[in-house]
Amino acid sequence: MTDLSRTLLSEELRVLTRARKTGVLEVTTPDWAKGIFLIGGRIVFASSTLDKDKLGEQLIRLGRISRDDFMLAFERSQADSERLGQVLVDAGLIDHEELGRVVAQQVQRIVLSLFAVTAGESRFHEGTDPIPRDLAVDVSTARLLFEGARAYPDAARLELALGDLTRSLRLAAPAPFDLTRVSLTPPEKDVIDGAREDRTITALLARDSSRPLFIRAVYALSCSGVLIEATGTKRAQATLAAAPQETETFQMAVPAPPAHASRPAAVAPPLGLREQILRLYEALPRATHYEVLEVPPDASTQAIDAAYRRITAEQDRAWRELMGDVQLSAILSTLRRRRREAYLLLSEPVRRAAYDKGLGQAAPATDTSRTITAERHVRARQLAQEAQAMHKRSEPEKAVPLLLEAVELDPENRPARRLLAVTLARHPTLSRSAERHFLVALEQDPEDVDLRYRLAVYYTRLGLPARARVHLQAVLKSDPEHEGAQRDLGHVASADPLRTH
Repeated sequence: MTDLSRTLLSEELRVLTRARKTGVLEVTTPDWAKGIFLIGGRIVFASSTLDKDKLGEQLIRLGRISRDDFMLAFERSQADSERLGQVLVDAGLIDHEELGRVVAQQVQRIVLSLFAVTAGESRFHEGTDPIPRDLAVDVSTARLLFEGARAYPDAARLELALGDLTRSLRLAAPAPFDLTRVSLTPPEKDVIDGAREDRTITALLARDSSRPLFIRAVYALSCSGVLIEATGTKRAQATLAAAPQETETFQMAVPAPPAHASRPAAVAPPLGLREQILRLYEALPRATHYEVLEVPPDASTQAIDAAYRRITAEQDRAWRELMGDVQLSAILSTLRRRRREAYLLLSEPVRRAAYDKGLGQAAPATDTSRTITAERHVRARQLAQEAQAMHKRSEPEKAVPLLLEAVELDPENRPARRLLAVTLARHPTLSRSAERHFLVALEQDPEDVDLRYRLAVYYTRLGLPARARVHLQAVLKSDPEHEGAQRDLGHVASADPLRTH
Protein backbone atom coordinates (compact mmCIF):
# COMPACT_ATOMS: atom_id res chain seq x y z
CA MET A 1 0.00 0.00 0.00
CA THR A 2 1.32 3.46 -0.94
CA ASP A 3 0.74 6.65 1.06
CA LEU A 4 -0.11 9.37 -1.49
CA SER A 5 0.89 12.09 0.94
CA ARG A 6 4.46 10.82 0.48
CA THR A 7 4.48 9.37 -3.05
CA LEU A 8 3.10 10.92 -6.23
CA LEU A 9 0.48 8.81 -7.98
CA SER A 10 2.13 9.77 -11.27
CA GLU A 11 5.36 8.14 -10.11
CA GLU A 12 3.61 4.91 -9.18
CA LEU A 13 1.69 4.87 -12.44
CA ARG A 14 4.85 5.61 -14.43
CA VAL A 15 6.60 2.61 -12.86
CA LEU A 16 3.66 0.33 -13.69
CA THR A 17 3.45 1.47 -17.30
CA ARG A 18 7.21 1.20 -17.88
CA ALA A 19 7.16 -2.34 -16.45
CA ARG A 20 4.13 -3.17 -18.66
CA LYS A 21 2.15 -4.39 -15.70
CA THR A 22 -1.35 -5.84 -15.94
CA GLY A 23 -3.81 -5.32 -13.10
CA VAL A 24 -5.75 -2.63 -11.22
CA LEU A 25 -4.29 0.38 -9.40
CA GLU A 26 -6.82 1.11 -6.65
CA VAL A 27 -6.89 4.60 -5.09
CA THR A 28 -8.96 5.21 -1.96
CA THR A 29 -9.82 8.10 0.34
CA PRO A 30 -12.42 8.22 3.14
CA ASP A 31 -14.98 9.52 0.61
CA TRP A 32 -14.48 7.42 -2.52
CA ALA A 33 -12.57 4.67 -4.31
CA LYS A 34 -11.36 4.71 -7.91
CA GLY A 35 -9.46 2.22 -10.03
CA ILE A 36 -7.16 2.42 -13.05
CA PHE A 37 -7.09 -0.78 -15.12
CA LEU A 38 -3.92 -1.64 -17.05
CA ILE A 39 -3.13 -4.30 -19.62
CA GLY A 40 0.50 -4.63 -20.65
CA GLY A 41 1.25 -1.20 -19.16
CA ARG A 42 -1.56 0.53 -21.06
CA ILE A 43 -4.46 2.26 -19.35
CA VAL A 44 -7.61 0.64 -20.76
CA PHE A 45 -10.35 1.38 -18.23
CA ALA A 46 -11.19 3.26 -15.01
CA SER A 47 -13.88 2.94 -12.36
CA SER A 48 -15.24 5.17 -9.60
CA THR A 49 -17.70 4.93 -6.74
CA LEU A 50 -18.80 8.56 -7.28
CA ASP A 51 -22.17 8.94 -9.00
CA LYS A 52 -20.93 11.87 -11.11
CA ASP A 53 -18.35 9.55 -12.72
CA LYS A 54 -20.89 6.93 -13.79
CA LEU A 55 -21.66 6.26 -17.45
CA GLY A 56 -25.35 7.06 -17.13
CA GLU A 57 -24.71 10.45 -15.53
CA GLN A 58 -22.26 11.37 -18.25
CA LEU A 59 -24.73 10.48 -21.00
CA ILE A 60 -27.41 12.55 -19.27
CA ARG A 61 -25.04 15.55 -18.95
CA LEU A 62 -24.20 15.27 -22.65
CA GLY A 63 -27.90 15.28 -23.49
CA ARG A 64 -27.66 11.89 -25.20
CA ILE A 65 -30.31 10.23 -23.03
CA SER A 66 -32.97 11.47 -20.63
CA ARG A 67 -33.05 10.51 -16.98
CA ASP A 68 -36.19 8.45 -17.68
CA ASP A 69 -34.29 6.58 -20.44
CA PHE A 70 -31.48 5.96 -17.99
CA MET A 71 -33.75 4.60 -15.27
CA LEU A 72 -35.51 2.22 -17.66
CA ALA A 73 -32.19 0.99 -19.08
CA PHE A 74 -30.69 0.65 -15.61
CA GLU A 75 -33.63 -1.41 -14.36
CA ARG A 76 -33.40 -3.68 -17.40
CA SER A 77 -29.64 -4.09 -16.98
CA GLN A 78 -30.15 -5.14 -13.37
CA ALA A 79 -32.99 -7.53 -14.15
CA ASP A 80 -31.20 -9.19 -17.10
CA SER A 81 -27.66 -8.98 -15.67
CA GLU A 82 -26.60 -6.98 -18.71
CA ARG A 83 -24.15 -4.11 -18.94
CA LEU A 84 -25.86 -0.72 -19.01
CA GLY A 85 -24.04 0.33 -22.18
CA GLN A 86 -25.15 -2.77 -24.07
CA VAL A 87 -28.76 -2.23 -22.97
CA LEU A 88 -28.61 1.36 -24.28
CA VAL A 89 -27.20 0.13 -27.60
CA ASP A 90 -29.81 -2.62 -27.92
CA ALA A 91 -32.56 -0.06 -27.22
CA GLY A 92 -31.28 2.17 -30.03
CA LEU A 93 -30.54 5.08 -27.67
CA ILE A 94 -26.87 5.18 -28.66
CA ASP A 95 -24.76 3.35 -31.21
CA HIS A 96 -21.79 1.20 -30.29
CA GLU A 97 -19.19 3.57 -31.71
CA GLU A 98 -20.53 6.57 -29.78
CA LEU A 99 -20.72 4.44 -26.64
CA GLY A 100 -17.03 3.69 -27.06
CA ARG A 101 -16.21 7.39 -27.33
CA VAL A 102 -18.24 8.23 -24.22
CA VAL A 103 -16.61 5.44 -22.21
CA ALA A 104 -13.17 6.59 -23.38
CA GLN A 105 -13.95 10.14 -22.22
CA GLN A 106 -15.23 8.78 -18.92
CA VAL A 107 -12.02 6.79 -18.40
CA GLN A 108 -9.83 9.80 -19.15
CA ARG A 109 -11.79 12.05 -16.78
CA ILE A 110 -11.56 9.56 -13.91
CA VAL A 111 -7.83 8.96 -14.44
CA LEU A 112 -7.00 12.66 -14.66
CA SER A 113 -8.95 13.39 -11.48
CA LEU A 114 -6.57 11.13 -9.56
CA PHE A 115 -3.39 13.04 -10.36
CA ALA A 116 -4.44 15.95 -8.13
CA VAL A 117 -4.83 13.68 -5.08
CA THR A 118 -2.38 14.70 -2.36
CA ALA A 119 -3.68 12.41 0.41
CA GLY A 120 -5.06 8.89 0.34
CA GLU A 121 -3.79 5.41 -0.36
CA SER A 122 -3.11 3.34 -3.44
CA ARG A 123 -2.59 -0.37 -3.93
CA PHE A 124 -1.79 -2.31 -7.10
CA HIS A 125 -3.56 -5.64 -7.61
CA GLU A 126 -1.68 -7.57 -10.26
CA GLY A 127 -3.68 -9.98 -12.37
CA THR A 128 -3.86 -11.46 -15.84
CA ASP A 129 -7.36 -10.36 -16.79
CA PRO A 130 -8.46 -7.24 -14.86
CA ILE A 131 -11.28 -6.24 -17.20
CA PRO A 132 -13.38 -7.96 -19.91
CA ARG A 133 -11.54 -7.31 -23.15
CA ASP A 134 -14.56 -5.79 -24.89
CA LEU A 135 -14.74 -3.04 -22.25
CA ALA A 136 -11.17 -1.88 -22.87
CA VAL A 137 -10.80 1.53 -24.50
CA ASP A 138 -8.01 2.83 -26.69
CA VAL A 139 -6.55 5.97 -25.08
CA SER A 140 -2.98 7.26 -24.90
CA THR A 141 -1.40 6.35 -21.58
CA ALA A 142 1.49 8.73 -22.28
CA ARG A 143 -0.86 11.66 -22.93
CA LEU A 144 -2.78 10.94 -19.73
CA LEU A 145 0.50 10.90 -17.77
CA PHE A 146 1.41 14.24 -19.31
CA GLU A 147 -1.94 15.94 -18.72
CA GLY A 148 -2.21 14.52 -15.21
CA ALA A 149 1.34 15.40 -14.12
CA ARG A 150 1.14 18.97 -15.41
CA ALA A 151 -1.99 19.56 -13.30
CA TYR A 152 -0.39 18.51 -10.00
CA PRO A 153 -0.62 21.52 -7.63
CA ASP A 154 2.63 21.21 -5.62
CA ALA A 155 5.70 22.16 -7.68
CA ALA A 156 8.04 21.49 -4.73
CA ARG A 157 7.03 17.80 -4.68
CA LEU A 158 7.47 17.61 -8.43
CA GLU A 159 11.02 18.95 -8.10
CA LEU A 160 11.80 16.27 -5.54
CA ALA A 161 10.38 13.64 -7.89
CA LEU A 162 12.73 14.82 -10.65
CA GLY A 163 15.62 13.48 -8.57
CA ASP A 164 19.15 14.21 -9.77
CA LEU A 165 18.99 17.54 -11.57
CA THR A 166 22.35 16.94 -13.24
CA ARG A 167 20.88 14.15 -15.35
CA SER A 168 20.75 14.87 -19.08
CA LEU A 169 17.48 14.64 -20.99
CA ARG A 170 16.61 14.97 -24.62
CA LEU A 171 13.49 15.09 -26.80
CA ALA A 172 12.15 11.69 -27.83
CA ALA A 173 11.71 11.12 -31.54
CA PRO A 174 9.01 10.25 -32.29
CA ALA A 175 6.97 11.60 -29.39
CA PRO A 176 4.97 8.95 -27.50
CA PHE A 177 1.71 10.76 -28.27
CA ASP A 178 0.41 13.42 -30.62
CA LEU A 179 1.55 16.73 -29.12
CA THR A 180 -0.98 18.60 -31.26
CA ARG A 181 -3.71 17.03 -29.11
CA VAL A 182 -2.77 19.32 -26.20
CA SER A 183 -2.27 23.07 -25.87
CA LEU A 184 1.32 23.48 -24.72
CA THR A 185 2.16 26.26 -22.28
CA PRO A 186 5.03 28.68 -23.08
CA PRO A 187 7.32 26.95 -20.51
CA GLU A 188 6.53 23.54 -22.05
CA LYS A 189 7.37 24.86 -25.52
CA ASP A 190 10.63 26.36 -24.21
CA VAL A 191 11.61 23.09 -22.53
CA ILE A 192 10.86 21.11 -25.71
CA ASP A 193 12.93 23.51 -27.81
CA GLY A 194 15.77 23.38 -25.27
CA ALA A 195 15.81 19.57 -25.18
CA ARG A 196 16.32 19.02 -28.90
CA GLU A 197 19.91 18.34 -27.89
CA ASP A 198 21.12 16.74 -24.65
CA ARG A 199 20.49 19.14 -21.76
CA THR A 200 20.72 18.71 -18.00
CA ILE A 201 17.58 19.27 -15.96
CA THR A 202 19.38 22.16 -14.24
CA ALA A 203 19.92 23.82 -17.61
CA LEU A 204 16.29 23.29 -18.62
CA LEU A 205 15.20 24.95 -15.36
CA ALA A 206 17.64 27.86 -15.64
CA ARG A 207 15.15 30.70 -15.97
CA ASP A 208 15.09 34.09 -14.31
CA SER A 209 11.50 33.67 -13.18
CA SER A 210 8.57 31.26 -13.05
CA ARG A 211 10.73 28.35 -11.87
CA PRO A 212 7.65 26.41 -10.59
CA LEU A 213 6.14 26.53 -14.09
CA PHE A 214 9.31 25.13 -15.64
CA ILE A 215 9.57 22.43 -12.94
CA ARG A 216 6.05 21.36 -13.80
CA ALA A 217 6.86 21.42 -17.51
CA VAL A 218 10.02 19.32 -17.18
CA TYR A 219 8.36 16.82 -14.87
CA ALA A 220 5.24 16.36 -17.04
CA LEU A 221 7.28 15.98 -20.23
CA SER A 222 9.68 13.47 -18.67
CA CYS A 223 6.95 11.55 -16.82
CA SER A 224 5.08 11.00 -20.10
CA GLY A 225 8.17 10.06 -22.12
CA VAL A 226 8.33 13.18 -24.29
CA LEU A 227 11.73 13.78 -22.64
CA ILE A 228 13.92 10.72 -22.19
CA GLU A 229 17.28 9.98 -20.61
CA ALA A 230 20.13 10.99 -22.88
CA THR A 231 21.90 7.74 -21.92
CA GLY A 232 20.38 4.65 -23.48
CA THR A 233 18.52 6.84 -25.98
CA LYS A 234 18.33 4.28 -28.78
CA ARG A 235 16.67 1.69 -26.58
CA ALA A 236 14.21 4.22 -25.15
CA GLN A 237 13.28 5.55 -28.57
CA ALA A 238 12.76 2.06 -29.95
CA THR A 239 10.14 1.55 -27.24
CA LEU A 240 8.47 4.88 -27.93
CA ALA A 241 8.33 4.27 -31.65
CA ALA A 242 5.98 1.37 -31.00
CA ALA A 243 3.53 3.53 -29.01
CA PRO A 244 0.01 2.95 -30.45
CA GLN A 245 -2.09 5.81 -31.79
CA GLU A 246 -5.24 6.29 -29.75
CA THR A 247 -8.70 6.10 -31.31
CA GLU A 248 -10.63 7.07 -28.15
CA THR A 249 -13.15 4.30 -28.57
CA PHE A 250 -13.35 0.61 -27.71
CA GLN A 251 -10.32 -1.43 -28.71
CA MET A 252 -11.24 -4.22 -31.09
CA ALA A 253 -8.35 -6.34 -29.84
CA VAL A 254 -6.25 -5.67 -26.78
CA PRO A 255 -2.82 -7.30 -26.98
CA ALA A 256 -2.44 -10.12 -24.48
CA PRO A 257 -0.24 -9.26 -21.50
CA PRO A 258 3.26 -10.77 -21.45
CA ALA A 259 3.58 -14.22 -19.94
CA HIS A 260 6.18 -12.91 -17.48
CA ALA A 261 6.33 -9.43 -16.04
CA SER A 262 9.97 -9.00 -17.05
CA ARG A 263 9.35 -9.97 -20.67
CA PRO A 264 8.30 -7.07 -22.94
CA ALA A 265 5.04 -7.36 -24.82
CA ALA A 266 5.29 -8.23 -28.47
CA VAL A 267 5.22 -5.27 -30.86
CA ALA A 268 3.03 -5.54 -33.92
CA PRO A 269 4.84 -5.03 -37.22
CA PRO A 270 4.39 -1.56 -38.75
CA LEU A 271 1.70 -1.16 -41.37
CA GLY A 272 2.78 -1.20 -44.98
CA LEU A 273 2.07 1.85 -47.14
CA ARG A 274 -0.94 0.24 -48.85
CA GLU A 275 -2.45 -0.69 -45.48
CA GLN A 276 -1.91 2.84 -44.16
CA ILE A 277 -3.73 4.29 -47.17
CA LEU A 278 -6.58 1.80 -46.92
CA ARG A 279 -6.98 2.52 -43.20
CA LEU A 280 -7.11 6.28 -43.85
CA TYR A 281 -9.70 5.77 -46.55
CA GLU A 282 -11.84 3.39 -44.49
CA ALA A 283 -11.94 5.89 -41.61
CA LEU A 284 -12.80 8.82 -43.89
CA PRO A 285 -16.62 8.67 -43.55
CA ARG A 286 -16.33 9.17 -39.76
CA ALA A 287 -13.42 11.61 -39.71
CA THR A 288 -13.91 15.30 -38.99
CA HIS A 289 -12.04 17.91 -40.99
CA TYR A 290 -9.81 18.44 -37.96
CA GLU A 291 -8.92 14.74 -37.89
CA VAL A 292 -8.14 14.77 -41.60
CA LEU A 293 -5.61 17.58 -41.04
CA GLU A 294 -4.43 16.09 -37.71
CA VAL A 295 -5.09 19.28 -35.71
CA PRO A 296 -7.11 19.89 -32.53
CA PRO A 297 -10.49 21.68 -32.81
CA ASP A 298 -9.01 24.84 -31.25
CA ALA A 299 -6.12 25.03 -33.71
CA SER A 300 -5.25 28.50 -35.01
CA THR A 301 -5.50 29.40 -38.69
CA GLN A 302 -1.72 29.39 -38.84
CA ALA A 303 -1.56 25.90 -37.34
CA ILE A 304 -4.15 24.62 -39.83
CA ASP A 305 -2.20 26.11 -42.73
CA ALA A 306 1.06 24.57 -41.49
CA ALA A 307 -0.58 21.18 -40.92
CA TYR A 308 -2.08 21.16 -44.41
CA ARG A 309 1.24 21.98 -46.04
CA ARG A 310 3.08 19.38 -43.96
CA ILE A 311 0.57 16.59 -44.59
CA THR A 312 0.37 17.40 -48.30
CA ALA A 313 4.14 17.22 -48.65
CA GLU A 314 4.47 14.04 -46.59
CA GLN A 315 1.60 12.18 -48.24
CA ASP A 316 2.42 13.19 -51.80
CA ARG A 317 6.03 12.14 -51.29
CA ALA A 318 5.06 8.79 -49.74
CA TRP A 319 2.30 8.05 -52.23
CA ARG A 320 4.34 8.84 -55.34
CA GLU A 321 5.44 5.23 -55.73
CA LEU A 322 1.80 4.08 -55.87
CA MET A 323 0.57 6.51 -58.50
CA GLY A 324 0.57 3.75 -61.12
CA ASP A 325 -1.45 1.37 -58.94
CA VAL A 326 -4.80 1.05 -60.72
CA GLN A 327 -6.57 -0.35 -57.66
CA LEU A 328 -5.53 2.58 -55.45
CA SER A 329 -5.71 5.48 -57.91
CA ALA A 330 -9.32 6.42 -57.12
CA ILE A 331 -8.72 6.06 -53.37
CA LEU A 332 -5.67 8.33 -53.47
CA SER A 333 -7.65 10.89 -55.47
CA THR A 334 -10.45 10.85 -52.87
CA LEU A 335 -8.01 11.28 -49.98
CA ARG A 336 -6.40 14.27 -51.68
CA ARG A 337 -9.78 15.83 -52.45
CA ARG A 338 -10.97 15.41 -48.84
CA ARG A 339 -7.72 16.87 -47.55
CA ARG A 340 -8.22 19.94 -49.74
CA GLU A 341 -11.89 20.28 -48.74
CA ALA A 342 -10.96 20.18 -45.06
CA TYR A 343 -8.33 22.87 -45.52
CA LEU A 344 -10.56 25.21 -47.53
CA LEU A 345 -13.40 24.98 -45.00
CA LEU A 346 -11.29 25.37 -41.85
CA SER A 347 -9.34 28.27 -43.39
CA GLU A 348 -12.52 30.34 -43.78
CA PRO A 349 -13.72 31.67 -40.36
CA VAL A 350 -17.44 31.90 -41.15
CA ARG A 351 -17.69 28.42 -42.68
CA ARG A 352 -15.53 26.98 -39.90
CA ALA A 353 -17.81 28.49 -37.22
CA ALA A 354 -20.87 26.95 -38.86
CA TYR A 355 -19.09 23.60 -39.17
CA ASP A 356 -18.02 23.66 -35.50
CA LYS A 357 -21.58 24.42 -34.43
CA GLY A 358 -22.88 21.42 -36.33
CA LEU A 359 -20.26 18.94 -35.17
CA GLY A 360 -22.11 18.06 -31.98
CA GLN A 361 -25.45 17.73 -33.74
CA ALA A 362 -24.73 15.47 -36.70
CA ALA A 363 -22.05 13.34 -38.26
CA PRO A 364 -19.42 15.37 -40.11
CA ALA A 365 -19.92 15.95 -43.76
CA THR A 366 -17.33 13.88 -45.55
CA ASP A 367 -18.05 14.30 -49.21
CA THR A 368 -19.98 16.97 -51.06
CA SER A 369 -20.73 14.60 -53.93
CA ARG A 370 -22.50 11.75 -52.16
CA THR A 371 -25.51 11.72 -54.51
CA ILE A 372 -25.71 8.22 -55.95
CA THR A 373 -25.91 8.82 -59.67
CA ALA A 374 -26.56 6.06 -62.19
CA GLU A 375 -22.89 6.22 -63.16
CA ARG A 376 -21.73 5.77 -59.57
CA HIS A 377 -24.15 2.90 -59.07
CA VAL A 378 -22.90 1.08 -62.17
CA ARG A 379 -19.26 1.66 -61.28
CA ALA A 380 -19.81 0.36 -57.74
CA ARG A 381 -21.44 -2.78 -59.10
CA GLN A 382 -18.52 -3.35 -61.50
CA LEU A 383 -16.00 -2.97 -58.68
CA ALA A 384 -17.92 -5.44 -56.50
CA GLN A 385 -17.93 -7.96 -59.34
CA GLU A 386 -14.17 -7.54 -59.85
CA ALA A 387 -13.63 -8.01 -56.12
CA GLN A 388 -15.75 -11.18 -56.16
CA ALA A 389 -13.61 -12.54 -58.98
CA MET A 390 -10.46 -11.83 -56.94
CA HIS A 391 -11.94 -13.79 -54.05
CA LYS A 392 -12.51 -16.74 -56.37
CA ARG A 393 -8.84 -16.50 -57.37
CA SER A 394 -7.89 -16.56 -53.65
CA GLU A 395 -6.70 -12.93 -53.76
CA PRO A 396 -8.86 -11.32 -51.04
CA GLU A 397 -6.33 -8.61 -50.12
CA LYS A 398 -6.42 -7.25 -53.67
CA ALA A 399 -10.21 -7.01 -53.34
CA VAL A 400 -10.11 -4.63 -50.36
CA PRO A 401 -9.43 -1.32 -52.19
CA LEU A 402 -12.05 -2.17 -54.83
CA LEU A 403 -14.69 -2.90 -52.19
CA LEU A 404 -13.84 0.24 -50.19
CA GLU A 405 -14.28 2.33 -53.32
CA ALA A 406 -17.52 0.52 -54.18
CA VAL A 407 -19.20 1.32 -50.83
CA GLU A 408 -17.94 4.91 -51.06
CA LEU A 409 -19.53 5.32 -54.49
CA ASP A 410 -22.74 3.57 -53.48
CA PRO A 411 -23.27 3.08 -49.72
CA GLU A 412 -26.48 1.15 -50.47
CA ASN A 413 -24.67 -1.52 -52.48
CA ARG A 414 -25.21 -4.30 -49.96
CA PRO A 415 -23.31 -7.10 -51.77
CA ALA A 416 -20.19 -4.91 -51.78
CA ARG A 417 -20.68 -3.94 -48.15
CA ARG A 418 -21.25 -7.54 -47.11
CA LEU A 419 -18.20 -8.84 -48.95
CA LEU A 420 -16.11 -5.99 -47.55
CA ALA A 421 -17.06 -6.91 -43.97
CA VAL A 422 -16.19 -10.56 -44.51
CA THR A 423 -12.90 -9.67 -46.24
CA LEU A 424 -11.75 -7.16 -43.63
CA ALA A 425 -12.61 -9.56 -40.81
CA ARG A 426 -9.73 -11.80 -41.89
CA HIS A 427 -7.32 -9.08 -43.00
CA PRO A 428 -4.04 -9.23 -41.01
CA THR A 429 -3.94 -5.48 -40.25
CA LEU A 430 -7.33 -4.00 -41.17
CA SER A 431 -9.62 -6.39 -39.28
CA ARG A 432 -10.49 -3.68 -36.76
CA SER A 433 -12.43 -1.87 -39.50
CA ALA A 434 -14.71 -4.81 -40.24
CA GLU A 435 -17.19 -4.26 -37.40
CA ARG A 436 -18.72 -1.10 -38.84
CA HIS A 437 -19.35 -2.74 -42.22
CA PHE A 438 -20.86 -5.83 -40.61
CA LEU A 439 -23.32 -3.66 -38.69
CA VAL A 440 -24.25 -1.51 -41.71
CA ALA A 441 -24.86 -4.61 -43.84
CA LEU A 442 -27.04 -6.11 -41.11
CA GLU A 443 -29.02 -2.87 -40.86
CA GLN A 444 -29.69 -3.21 -44.59
CA ASP A 445 -30.83 -6.83 -44.13
CA PRO A 446 -31.41 -7.86 -40.48
CA GLU A 447 -32.51 -11.34 -41.63
CA ASP A 448 -29.10 -12.26 -43.07
CA VAL A 449 -28.47 -15.13 -40.66
CA ASP A 450 -25.20 -16.20 -42.28
CA LEU A 451 -23.67 -12.73 -42.01
CA ARG A 452 -24.82 -12.36 -38.40
CA TYR A 453 -23.14 -15.67 -37.60
CA ARG A 454 -19.94 -14.47 -39.31
CA LEU A 455 -20.05 -11.35 -37.11
CA ALA A 456 -20.36 -13.55 -34.02
CA VAL A 457 -17.36 -15.60 -35.16
CA TYR A 458 -15.46 -12.37 -35.74
CA TYR A 459 -16.19 -11.17 -32.20
CA THR A 460 -15.23 -14.56 -30.78
CA ARG A 461 -11.90 -14.49 -32.62
CA LEU A 462 -11.16 -11.05 -31.13
CA GLY A 463 -11.92 -12.25 -27.61
CA LEU A 464 -15.22 -10.35 -27.24
CA PRO A 465 -17.59 -13.02 -25.90
CA ALA A 466 -20.35 -10.67 -24.72
CA ARG A 467 -20.83 -9.23 -28.21
CA ALA A 468 -20.56 -12.66 -29.82
CA ARG A 469 -23.22 -14.03 -27.48
CA VAL A 470 -25.79 -11.38 -28.46
CA HIS A 471 -25.49 -12.21 -32.16
CA LEU A 472 -25.38 -15.98 -31.65
CA GLN A 473 -28.65 -15.72 -29.72
CA ALA A 474 -30.13 -13.70 -32.59
CA VAL A 475 -29.00 -16.35 -35.07
CA LEU A 476 -30.67 -19.09 -33.03
CA LYS A 477 -33.84 -17.04 -32.72
CA SER A 478 -34.06 -16.98 -36.53
CA ASP A 479 -32.71 -20.49 -37.06
CA PRO A 480 -32.99 -22.68 -33.93
CA GLU A 481 -31.24 -25.55 -35.75
CA HIS A 482 -28.12 -23.58 -36.68
CA GLU A 483 -25.36 -26.00 -35.66
CA GLY A 484 -22.55 -23.46 -35.62
CA ALA A 485 -24.45 -21.05 -33.39
CA GLN A 486 -25.50 -23.85 -31.03
CA ARG A 487 -21.91 -25.01 -30.68
CA ASP A 488 -20.35 -21.55 -30.36
CA LEU A 489 -22.89 -20.21 -27.88
CA GLY A 490 -21.74 -22.70 -25.26
CA HIS A 491 -18.13 -21.70 -25.83
CA VAL A 492 -18.67 -17.94 -25.55
CA ALA A 493 -20.96 -18.33 -22.53
CA SER A 494 -18.13 -20.02 -20.63
CA ALA A 495 -15.70 -17.29 -21.75
CA ASP A 496 -17.96 -14.35 -20.82
CA PRO A 497 -17.03 -13.07 -17.33
CA LEU A 498 -20.49 -11.59 -16.78
CA ARG A 499 -22.10 -14.98 -17.35
CA THR A 500 -19.80 -17.00 -15.14
CA HIS A 501 -20.24 -15.12 -11.84
